[in-house]
Amino acid sequence: MIYLLADLLQSMNDKLSFLRVLEYISVRSIGSVITTFLMIYLLGPFFIRYTYKQGLKDKQRDFDPHLAKSKHGTPTMGGVLIVFSVCIAMLLWGDWGNSYLWIVMSSLLFFAFIGSRDDLAKVRGGHADAGMSRNTKLLLQTFYGLGLGIILYLPATTPFPHFIAETVGIPFVKPAIHGGIDIHLYWLYIPFCAFVVVAVSNAVNLLDGLDGLAAGTCLPTVIVYGVFAYILGNVNLSGYLLYPSLSGVHELVVFSSAMIGALIGFLWYNGYPAEMFMGDTGSLAIGGVLSVLMLLTKQEFLFLIAGALFIYVNLTHVIGERIGLKLLGRRIFFRTPIHHSFEHRGFSETKVVLRFSIVALILALLAISTLKLR
Repeated sequence: MIYLLADLLQSMNDKLSFLRVLEYISVRSIGSVITTFLMIYLLGPFFIRYTYKQGLKDKQRDFDPHLAKSKHGTPTMGGVLIVFSVCIAMLLWGDWGNSYLWIVMSSLLFFAFIGSRDDLAKVRGGHADAGMSRNTKLLLQTFYGLGLGIILYLPATTPFPHFIAETVGIPFVKPAIHGGIDIHLYWLYIPFCAFVVVAVSNAVNLLDGLDGLAAGTCLPTVIVYGVFAYILGNVNLSGYLLYPSLSGVHELVVFSSAMIGALIGFLWYNGYPAEMFMGDTGSLAIGGVLSVLMLLTKQEFLFLIAGALFIYVNLTHVIGERIGLKLLGRRIFFRTPIHHSFEHRGFSETKVVLRFSIVALILALLAISTLKLR
């Protein structure tokens, strides 16, 4: 809205040319950060009271109640506040003529919808296992991933240059336009997109569970993809660093900034002891957004570095649940997801969250360092 208004006013009166500053990526990104942070900061207390009165309270599983007994009854579905603030920020600061913005906003809203349905089912059912079935969630996630893959693959709808539409980015490997190689997946790019969407959205969802953990670990990863979006959207920087230039992808910087402000604002109320939880509404939405940011910046395999913590949590969960309990009939870890295992071993919740966040930050710095290693 502000972006379009500034453009309109400039076209009507040359004396208002100073308003072009509102079209700069840097200004709009700063505006997005401030907007989402202030919205959550100001609306947080009202939202907490409203969800509490409506009975939208967390429903803990009973398999190990002594680790989470203090969390019963904490208002949940705080992800609604994250999604709402980002939507308002993008209405104000986003360029809605940009196809990248439409795609990433679709992921935010679609996955927030799935998460909210799951959260509401848990509240109404009175138990954490009363939510949407795993198969239903996987089906919906796969449906979105396949649809996104088709859009990004087809020449008529893809926002990418056609010669790299179905390629994937590999850290340390230069693209063909800079003397390296392009890895083409052809039609397999469509199921690959579905795999990325399902895997990453569920990875973030699984990491949620401690006060401030999901927001604190996702924040550095969102920053990484915001940095890459800025570089890929700048012809000079992308050429200097030997990356393909993606016209229009710079709009993801404004969106990533909105997410950063929202996550910081949410941490204000979600830090230990949490006054509200994001629920699946938030964790699935953030995971869905991260997966789409990976695909839209052509940095899918960078997640092996930037998101290594999420991969670690999911691998240990699969090993502990699928191999340990179901195949071997014994526990390999005290608890899974693995952050609960650290709690079981005597680490305080705040120490686990702090150390996981530090690891996420270090991994983010390592991912950004790959910019020069081509």
